[in-house]
Amino acid sequence: MQSSNYKNAKEIWILVNIFMVFSMVIIGGITRLTDSGLSMTNWALFGGIIPPLNETDWQYYFSLYQNTPEFLIKNFEMNITEFKRIFFWEYFHRMWGRLVGLTFLIPLFLLWLKGKFSLYEKKYLIALLFLGFFQAFMGWFMVESGLVDKPDVSHFRLSIHLVTAFLIYSMLVFLLWKIKNESTFKMFQFEFIDNIRLNNYVLISIILVLTTVASGAFVSGTDSGLAYNNFPLMDDNILPPILLENSNNHVLTLFNDSGFLQFVHRLLATLTLVTIGLTFINNRKSMITKFSKKALYLLFYFVLFQYSLGITILLTYVPMILGLMHQISSLIILTILVLIYSESKMVISKAENNDNSLA
Repeated sequence: MQSSNYKNAKEIWILVNIFMVFSMVIIGGITRLTDSGLSMTNWALFGGIIPPLNETDWQYYFSLYQNTPEFLIKNFEMNITEFKRIFFWEYFHRMWGRLVGLTFLIPLFLLWLKGKFSLYEKKYLIALLFLGFFQAFMGWFMVESGLVDKPDVSHFRLSIHLVTAFLIYSMLVFLLWKIKNESTFKMFQFEFIDNIRLNNYVLISIILVLTTVASGAFVSGTDSGLAYNNFPLMDDNILPPILLENSNNHVLTLFNDSGFLQFVHRLLATLTLVTIGLTFINNRKSMITKFSKKALYLLFYFVLFQYSLGITILLTYVPMILGLMHQISSLIILTILVLIYSESKMVISKAENNDNSLA
């Protein structure tokens, strides 16, 4: 009974962390889309927790912001009332990040002391812990890039920051599924051929989704979504101008070109759509579990929605609410893929027991 209680405690703890990270991605998306990320110019783990409480405090923080490239180049007409709006989102983002850390670390420490983790879970949680610290570092490393001489953060660092969040989230979902079903399911070294095939499709899809997310961060970080607002052409061409030129461009030149970045995102999104479409067509009638089949249909409908949403965002000049929906939708697609992958690597023990009884 006590062991069952600890198992439930672990499940609830991981589920809460999944919610926290999911929310963090949404808050981070709002922070990015409202251009709020550079409003706080310093970072300290235990400092900056208390927000500005009076007009003197606000004037101090505003004066710090007035020395940033973003203010001097882009927002030089901003007043303190407008500054308070963008400060809120960056402050909320940072405080939520600290809360995520505490939500993960405190129960981890207590459950670890009581010896409630298997060796596999310990290694897994250490990897998550490392990613969490790396993510915190990348958050400041990203912000720092926008405080030097350019009014924007590095889109390379932004991309790493976003993909790391998606990786942490995916690992939490997989861990929850494994712990929740460890008494019902059994991991096999050799799986049914249909499961192996499904695994391969899903793994490729997960890699493509993460790569597309990374390219989406490039597009968002450089405002490349506004470079071409028609589809499927880019103005009158399939390719962006930089790829139609005869000159040999340096890789960095390409990855700083708005047209090229939007083209890469379009291409990766299309590859993801096709791959998930093939995953659906080739596996929907396979000998997989009922859950996997339902999830496969949901995945297919969601990726169609996501692709259509991406086109709509282009045609409507990137409205903020649709951009946020686009990011949330990509996280939902990744969730479904991870769940299908987790399920496809497990075979119901009951089925094995039935086979043994028949023998």
